[in-house]
Amino acid sequence: MADLTVEFRRIVTNLDVSTTEKPKRTDILPPTKKNFHNVNDSFLKEAYEIASHINNLKAFLLSIRKVYLNLSHSSVGVGSPRKMMGYNATSFSDIEEKGFSPKISASIQTLTDKERDDIDLHAKVIMQRCMDRIKKLEEAEEGVGVNTARQNSIMNNPLLKILPTLRTPNEHDIIAAHRSSVTWLLNMRLMQVSKIQKELQESRIRREIEKRERSLLKPTTNKPMTPPLVLRDSSDEKDSSSKNKENNVDTNVITSEDDDIERYLSAEQKMMLEMENESMMKELESTLDQVNQAEKALLEISNLQSVLSSHLAVQTQQTDRLYAEAIATTDRVQEGNLMLVKARQRAQDARKGILIFLILASFILLFLDWYD
Repeated sequence: MADLTVEFRRIVTNLDVSTTEKPKRTDILPPTKKNFHNVNDSFLKEAYEIASHINNLKAFLLSIRKVYLNLSHSSVGVGSPRKMMGYNATSFSDIEEKGFSPKISASIQTLTDKERDDIDLHAKVIMQRCMDRIKKLEEAEEGVGVNTARQNSIMNNPLLKILPTLRTPNEHDIIAAHRSSVTWLLNMRLMQVSKIQKELQESRIRREIEKRERSLLKPTTNKPMTPPLVLRDSSDEKDSSSKNKENNVDTNVITSEDDDIERYLSAEQKMMLEMENESMMKELESTLDQVNQAEKALLEISNLQSVLSSHLAVQTQQTDRLYAEAIATTDRVQEGNLMLVKARQRAQDARKGILIFLILASFILLFLDWYD
């Protein structure tokens, strides 16, 4: 036998070089990562793309929750919302097509109200687009289901029950049940994302109202000074002397006291009071506008979630029905296969009986011929 040591060492050296170039594996059978771009089925490819958008939107909303609800410095800008969403898109359609980035930049610590509104708008539009694409998948599957129903009617023909050899397994029912399960899963994930967005908006409205209430209750440093104690003493004397008078007299006393207070206030103090009243009214109006906008966005998300819930209930019933039909079709195919096995067994027994009869008849004929 020839010496193969040199050849063996050469092969080992080549293997060592090749293994150093590849990364080390930590497991024996690593999981295969399926790329949806390489899927041949158009239905599954579209479903993978929709699932990718939904997963990215969910990851983005969860990662931005802390920044979204940080209302302490909401008036400070942090840059373009498109950069914050992870894409340097030049138009609104680019973000709709690419979706959100799963994570935000670590340098972003707070958001403006405009950026929060942009996030709500983009999230709502992406969820609406995903829901429309899911509906298109369902409509395409319903068109395939019509042909499946025709094939089921042919399969239930009594002639095919008599001739089970003509019956073939129906794969359309199983594929329809699988695709219905896929659309059901997409609707379920989309409803979960809409629930997360709804909770974010509810928390934002609640914190915004609490923040405005705290700012209104907080004492101001430039508050005007109170009138002198002489006015207080005079008002106390008036109050003590007017206890036994009628209500209309009390009203006149109060108005006279207000006039006295205004008389003791300087023009600068009156101007400060008017400015404070105007700033308070503007702040209340801005708060009311923000709350109304947030409530409007929350109402839109709630309507979208209700539509998704009702659609998911219908999709669940349809999935259960298709699954039951697939199970029934599988049972019928199994019964047909069992009938085929029994028919083959009966044919085999009949062949054996005929063969034994022919052999016995041959022996009898030979015996009769010999006997004669």
